[in-house]
Amino acid sequence: MEETIIVKKLSRIGILGNVLLAGFKLFAGIFGRSGAMISDAVHSLSDVFATLIAYIGVRLSKQPEDEEHPFGHERLECVASLILGLILAGTGIGIGYAGFQKLWWLRWYPSS
Repeated sequence: MEETIIVKKLSRIGILGNVLLAGFKLFAGIFGRSGAMISDAVHSLSDVFATLIAYIGVRLSKQPEDEEHPFGHERLECVASLILGLILAGTGIGIGYAGFQKLWWLRWYPSS
């Protein structure tokens, strides 16, 4: 099987699985009043975006050389990796910030 077909299939399966997983986690987190489950749903959604970016990065990096890029487009994989790192860092910071806010709120209003 050709490499691009394998990458496309794996990306589709990963995206579909993470969307379903995120939906279930969000549902369970809201109805179970679990901040941890909701933050895990957000993390699963960030995995969807990460998979999309990785797929696009692989597709673009496989383009042949042209006049503007005589050595090819392989460096676009590095750009995609940088974007993925920023997305994961942003997701972690957001989840940490929400947790910190909750802890701060409970410090001043423990009965809530």
